[in-house]
Order: sequence, then structure tokens, then C-alpha cells
Amino acid sequence: MTDIQKLQAALEAAGINAQKHWEPLRPENAELMKQWGVSAEVQQLLAEFSFDIDVAIGEVQLDQVNTLKKKLDWADDFQRALYAGLLLLGSGSTGDPVALDIRDSQVGYLFHDYFWEEEAEDPRKFFIKLNCSLEQFFWNTQFVQDYPLDAYDAAAYMGANFTGYQNPDEA
Repeated sequence: MTDIQKLQAALEAAGINAQKHWEPLRPENAELMKQWGVSAEVQQLLAEFSFDIDVAIGEVQLDQVNTLKKKLDWADDFQRALYAGLLLLGSGSTGDPVALDIRDSQVGYLFHDYFWEEEAEDPRKFFIKLNCSLEQFFWNTQFVQDYPLDAYDAAAYMGANFTGYQNPDEA
């Protein structure tokens, strides 16, 4: 099964009619992804899976891709993550942002408690990478038992040094 097929299967399992909700990726959002250095593969994926609504895939949300420009213009947390090379694309069950590491196209969660409260810190300090693509991530949330749905679960699942339960300065 290809990664694209995995994402399609995850959408189907979540009861999402991808064709009904598909919308073309607006040029300004495509251009921003190029400027930010998002890989061509991820750009193509997000163009193909661009929806007119935020999509709940189980307990994890994929935000509308066509809101990237608006978020860049209006959301300080989005900008801060982006400057650290993390593209916020959705959220987990507890509100932890789902982020794509622009450097290697791998997905993970940001501890929202620390990310929003520790604004002077590098957001990567609070990023738990799950070492998988965006497509694999959404497939895993639907088909892998006990797959992490937030940063706390992801930290335990990955054996991360920073678990969110201690002072971030000690991590």
C-alpha cells in the first residue's frame, strides 16, 4: 500500500468523503509552501488532499490547507513554529498541534502547554517526532492500536527525553 493509499484509507475509515470536500489549493498557499522549503512531495500531497473544511480523522484533525496564508498573517504561534521549521497542519485529541518538520517531512506533536506558554523557547524543544510521513501518521491514527493522539502519548510511545511531565529546562 502506498502512502497516498494509506491516507485515502484513513479518510475512508473516518467516514470522510474526500471528493465531496476537495478544493483546489489556492496559488498563494502553494507559493508559501515553496518559499518555506516544504518538499515537492509534501506540496503535491497537500494539493491533492486540500479540503474545504477541517477534517477530523478519528481524534486527530487536519486543518484546511488553504488557511496557510491566513495563519501566517494572523497567528503568532503558527509563525513561531514556522520559523523553527515546523509547519502546523492540525491538532491531536487534546489540542496539541500536529506539526510537519519541514527539514525531513516527518510528523509529530507539539506540547501545546509549553509551546504556547514558553514563547521565548525554541518550539522544537517541545516537538515529539513520530518518525513517519503525514500519510502514514493519519493511517496509524486509524489502524494502529494505541497510536499516540497527543504529545504526552507520543513522548511515551517514542521514549522521548522530554515527556511534558518535568520542567522543560531539565529536558
